[in-house]
Amino acid sequence: KIFTESAKCSTCHMVNGHGGLLGPDLSRVGEARSATYLIDSIREPSKEFTSGMLDPNNHYGLPLIYDTVTLVTASGQKIVGVAKNEDTFSIQLLDTHQQLQFFLKKDLKEVIHERKSLMPAYSDQMLKPADLQDLIAYLESLRGE
Repeated sequence: KIFTESAKCSTCHMVNGHGGLLGPDLSRVGEARSATYLIDSIREPSKEFTSGMLDPNNHYGLPLIYDTVTLVTASGQKIVGVAKNEDTFSIQLLDTHQQLQFFLKKDLKEVIHERKSLMPAYSDQMLKPADLQDLIAYLESLRGE
């Protein structure tokens, strides 16, 4: 429920092959993360946002980077998402509609990398403590089985 309520983060996370691609695969999150970490990630998703977070599924040992990237086009349009591939000359962005877009940097006004999560912070008003406990119990049950 939490991952589908927000327009900003609709179907961001994947669980057992279902869901979105913007956030990490949560299929084994209960095995890899503590309840405290999960609560902090829901209440303050950018709190411990670090570059190079390791994939809890250990796919190829590659770091995961989910910082928010905003591209500003020549016409001033802002496109927000997660960079999937970036080099000196170009950037591929998975936008908030889960569309992969390719841009040449010379055609953009600005590329803004922010050390924050696309997932909104869920306050007590948005997600009641009892619902949070239900969500944590569900996430802790995810062990990739």
